[in-house]
Amino acid sequence: MNKILLKKICYGVLLILVGILLGIGSTFLYVQKYGIPFEKVLQNVSKVEEDKKMQEIVNNVAKLMVLPKGEQPVVATITDSVALAKEQPFYVGSSNGDIVLVYQKALKAIIYNPEKNIIINVGPVSVQPDTQKGQVSTTNKVATTSEQKKK
Repeated sequence: MNKILLKKICYGVLLILVGILLGIGSTFLYVQKYGIPFEKVLQNVSKVEEDKKMQEIVNNVAKLMVLPKGEQPVVATITDSVALAKEQPFYVGSSNGDIVLVYQKALKAIIYNPEKNIIINVGPVSVQPDTQKGQVSTTNKVATTSEQKKK
């Protein structure tokens, strides 16, 4: 009787091992054929992090002033404050790394310094569609002179 029980156990273990090997093999073949879109996964992770960072900036500015309701701003980082200040007085007092929030529906632009947690300037914006790039150009030239991120 012990030999019969031992054979059943061996067949059971063998069956389980074959099942595991088939599962691993089919998974390997699936990944080889269709691949795992790591690029998309990484893009989604960076998009989520970017969205969280933008929302954090908006929340910080909302603690300092009342923001327009019902729209998400276009967020840009100032990369050349000296050139911007020469072109438009709106940027006087800003520095590289300051954040510009542009509310297109409310026609309002805000310059925010995240290091000092202060508002540098607030002003009106005239929005004109840029048909070539699908971006928005403003009278403050945010879209052409700084990095632009849109939610």
